[in-house]
Amino acid sequence: MRTLRLISLPSSLQKALVLAVLTLPVLATVYLHRFQAGVDELAVQAQQRLALLSASLDAELLRNESLPTVLAPHPVLQEVLTSAGAPDAVARANALLADVRTRTGTGVIYLIAPSGITLAASNWREPESFIGENYAFRPYFREALAGRTGMFFAVGATTRIPGFFIAQPVREGDKVIGVLAIKVELTTLENTWAESGEALLVVDHHGVVALSSRPHWKFTTLEPLSPQSRATLDATRQYYTAPLDTLPLKWRSAQRASLEGREYAVGSRNLRWSDWRMLMLMDTRPAATAAQAQALAVALALCLAAIGGLYWAQRARRLRERLAAQAALEETVATRTADLAATNARLRNEVAERAAAEDKLRNAQRALIEANRLGALGQMAAGVVHELNQPLAAMRGFAGNSLIFLERGQLAPLKENLQQIIELVERMARLTAQLKVFASRQQSAGGIAPAQRTLERIASWFEQRLQAAGIRLTLVIDVDSLPLDPQALEQVASNLVGNAMDALAGRPDGQIELRAHGDDTGRWLEVADNGPGIPAALREKITQPFFSTKPLGHGLGLGLAIVGDLVDASGGQLEIGASDSGGARIRATWPPADGQV
Repeated sequence: MRTLRLISLPSSLQKALVLAVLTLPVLATVYLHRFQAGVDELAVQAQQRLALLSASLDAELLRNESLPTVLAPHPVLQEVLTSAGAPDAVARANALLADVRTRTGTGVIYLIAPSGITLAASNWREPESFIGENYAFRPYFREALAGRTGMFFAVGATTRIPGFFIAQPVREGDKVIGVLAIKVELTTLENTWAESGEALLVVDHHGVVALSSRPHWKFTTLEPLSPQSRATLDATRQYYTAPLDTLPLKWRSAQRASLEGREYAVGSRNLRWSDWRMLMLMDTRPAATAAQAQALAVALALCLAAIGGLYWAQRARRLRERLAAQAALEETVATRTADLAATNARLRNEVAERAAAEDKLRNAQRALIEANRLGALGQMAAGVVHELNQPLAAMRGFAGNSLIFLERGQLAPLKENLQQIIELVERMARLTAQLKVFASRQQSAGGIAPAQRTLERIASWFEQRLQAAGIRLTLVIDVDSLPLDPQALEQVASNLVGNAMDALAGRPDGQIELRAHGDDTGRWLEVADNGPGIPAALREKITQPFFSTKPLGHGLGLGLAIVGDLVDASGGQLEIGASDSGGARIRATWPPADGQV
């Protein structure tokens, strides 16, 4: 007889197995609790979304609900019913219903005789006109004929398009002489739901899906139809020839169901229309992912606790081993001390070498900074010399010619030369003023400037230059003030407009837009043109002092640097980008101020 031997496992492995067996129920409980909490959160979200979506459905139906009531007493409609469908009366009724439909944007409106035959309709010109159709089998007709409001959702017997039908009795005194009905098509609303990506169903009291954001769920049932429900639907032809197959929907609980291989949290909301209720299915995968993450975190925490316990258990054992090894360790201390001394010496040498290298690096950095300063100074000096030499040379020529004209008594050319000298002096004054503004950095950090008056004044400064260059300047100002003192605003706006004019030089269709705007989000000043624009690679450089994209002799490159300093000092920010026409757009923005727009 053979005997069975039990496999003996190491004690550490046995402890690990026991710990795992004890841990699994804890992790399962954590997962289930977190998953259920996630499903509850999804159900709450579903209820919130259903409140909004049901409101949109209510609004669509309420928009059309009162129309039959208001239109039913109209004498043109009563004339059709009392005249037994006289052609002239029918023609007037068709025109009236078509006009009302066009004005209100509603669905098809049609007038039905007590026999159920449609006498007039707003779609009388269309191939699928309701005129002549018999709707006596429809519940909404029978309700209205009995003197009540009829409401019914069904697939159209004529158009095969589903819609919500609302009907009201047409009375002559206390007698019901006909029915006025309107068909509200909800296809647009369903398309909106489908575009949102949400899983939405509207179910009638038979359990049939009347509306859905998923087309293949439409006209299916949540559960098999009872013989009574199927007989009722067949009699009213509510869903015409739809097979009304059953959705493979399996309920896990009151708030959870699975469909097409996915599990959903289900929210439900009753509607006021025809005993409808709206269901929203929200995928539970986010809740499962969160539950897995929490269970993993708990498992990690338990592992850390187990590791901590093992650590403290082993610590005592290691302490004993350490005491036993201490004697042997002391024997090696002397040998290692010599090695440490040698290592310390090497480290001291390395520290000294590193300190020397850092000193060299600092000296190199100082030299580089000095070289950069000298380079900037040289660039500035070269630009200033070039900008001043040209007008000085021209002034010398004009002055010599003026002496000749004076000796000859030719006053007209003498006056013209003197005018040229004055303009050259003003040019040099502007150059030195830019240098003075840039060097002094006396930009104001506060102040308020009236936007309309200041910007119109700046536009007048450039009026003659704009006309001569064929450039159109457009002012769009819808803010009272800007957070700069008037002189600073003049400097900012004139520099931006001047740069735009330089960029448009030679263009036959130059356009500049000077805009000032303010609202609750802040205020801004913007200059945009349809010139060549500013390359993206240069947008961060052009606000640097002495940087210019213009040819030598056409500016010092200080205009945008001054603009940037003024805007920064006033608490604003300068943005450089492209305009809608492909040119440059430079905008100064400021945050909103209390009581100011």
